[in-house]
Amino acid sequence: MAAPVSIRGLSRCFAGNDRPAVDKLDLEVNQGEVVCLVGPSGCGKSTTLRLVAGLDTPDDGEITIDGRTMRGVPPQDRDVAMVFQGFALYPHMTVRQILGFPLKMRGAARAERERAIAQAADMLAIRHLLDRRPGQLSGGEQQRVAMGRALVRQPKVFLFDEPLSNLDAALRAELRIELGRLLRRLEATALYVTHDQAEAMTLGKRIAVLRQGRLEQLDTPRCIYEAPQTSFVASFFGVPPMNLVPVERSGEHVRFGPLRVPVPRAAGAHELLLGIRPEHVQIQPDGAPSCADDTRSASRLPAQIVSIEPHGAETHVELEANGQLLRARVKGFDAPVPGESVSALLDLAHVRWFDASTGHAL
Repeated sequence: MAAPVSIRGLSRCFAGNDRPAVDKLDLEVNQGEVVCLVGPSGCGKSTTLRLVAGLDTPDDGEITIDGRTMRGVPPQDRDVAMVFQGFALYPHMTVRQILGFPLKMRGAARAERERAIAQAADMLAIRHLLDRRPGQLSGGEQQRVAMGRALVRQPKVFLFDEPLSNLDAALRAELRIELGRLLRRLEATALYVTHDQAEAMTLGKRIAVLRQGRLEQLDTPRCIYEAPQTSFVASFFGVPPMNLVPVERSGEHVRFGPLRVPVPRAAGAHELLLGIRPEHVQIQPDGAPSCADDTRSASRLPAQIVSIEPHGAETHVELEANGQLLRARVKGFDAPVPGESVSALLDLAHVRWFDASTGHAL
C-alpha cells in the first residue's frame, strides 16, 4: 500500500565540493501523490532520490516512510522500488524471469509470482514479450519491462530517476501518458526526477523546483508556471522561459523604454524586475494601428526581430526592445523575419514583479 514520505533537514555533502549536494531540504510527499523533482544539473535531484532509497547516507536530517524513520535501514528493507535512466535488465533472463526476480528473492511462492507477472504484463501491454530477452526488445519495450519489475513488488514508494530520458521524443511522449495513467490507477506515492518540463507538468500533482540543493518552490504545475515565487523559477520553468526585464523607477512609476507602469504596492524601496510570459507578448508590424483596448491592457514597445524558431503549431520569436532581449510566441508560421522592425505589445494584466536583489516575487 502506498505511504507518505517525509524529508526533514536533509543534507549531503561530497568530499571536494564547496557546497552541499543537498542542503537542509524539507519535502513532504502525501500518500498516493506524485511529486516531480526538477532543476538544473547538479541541483540535488538524483542525490535526494538515492538518499530516500538508501543507496547513500545523509550527513544530516531525517527521512521517514509511512511514519518510520529510515535511519540505519538498508535499501532492501525500505519497501521502495527504483526505476533508473538506464534499464539495467539482466541480459541472460527472459522478461518473465526479470519481472519475477524481485519476488523470487523475497521467497514468494511460484503461483504468487505468476499472478504478479501476469498483472504487471497486462498493465504495461508486454504479455507478448514475456519469453523474450532484453536484446530482442526495443528501447520502449525495455523501459516497460524495467517499470514492470518495480510494479510487481507493490512497494510503498516508487522512485523514478529520469526513466524516459533515453527514449526518442515521440516514444517519450507516449510513455509519459501511459505512466501517468498507471500511477493514478495504482494511487501510487512517487518521487519522479526529470529534466523534461512536459513530464513534470503531466505526471506531477506537485512540482518541487530545486536549486543548489535547496527547495525554491513546491506547488502545483499551474502555480509553478503562473505564479513563480522567485525569478529563478520564472526563468527556469517554461519553454521559452519568462521574460525578466530590469526597469527604472521614476517616482510612482517604473519605466522600460517608452513603457511606463505604476509601481506595484508591495515594491517598497526595492529595485524591480518585470516578468512576463512569452504568450503575453504580442507582435504587430511596425506602424500598425493600435486596437481600441491596447492602452487599457497592454503597452507598445518599438522592437526588432532577432531570431525565429518554428515549432509548427507556434513559432518562438526573439526580439530586441530598448537594448533588452524579449521572447514571444506567435501562432503557426506567421512570424516576421529577422531584422524586421515591429511593435511588441505587453499584456500588463499578466505581469509578475520580482525583487531584483533577492529574486523573490512581490
